Amino acid sequence: MKKVSIALFAVIFLFLGCQTRYRYPKFDYSKNTGANPCVLAFKDRVFFAILAEFYKGTDAMKEIRKRDVGNPYDGIYSASLFKKIDSIGKDFAKKIPPPALCHECTKEQNYFMAQALHFYASSDLDSIAKAELKKHGMDRCK
Repeated sequence: MKKVSIALFAVIFLFLGCQTRYRYPKFDYSKNTGANPCVLAFKDRVFFAILAEFYKGTDAMKEIRKRDVGNPYDGIYSASLFKKIDSIGKDFAKKIPPPALCHECTKEQNYFMAQALHFYASSDLDSIAKAELKKHGMDRCK
């Protein structure tokens, strides 16, 4: 009986010890992620509004627009919602504090792109997007 329990323990130990590590799923551009496309379009526009505010007075956005066409979903058609989205992006951009860890940075330099991406991924922006879309009657668009 003791040999059987030792053998069973060894098999379990080997099985658990030899399991493959978790592999992240590959991103598939053609699959629907299940997210509301209007929320994604809202967040994309906020992201681009933030970038436009950061790079105002430069040719950066002009260069980006030469190659990037923005969000492939055009389900938001409200001019007042576009203005609101752009104001959210501009307000966010203006509130970014100076970089704390960059002693060589000039007054014009900051962690703009990283801050914009963090805001894009935040649940705060998800909530804002859902609330604003609901106000404009677009919370169920597909």
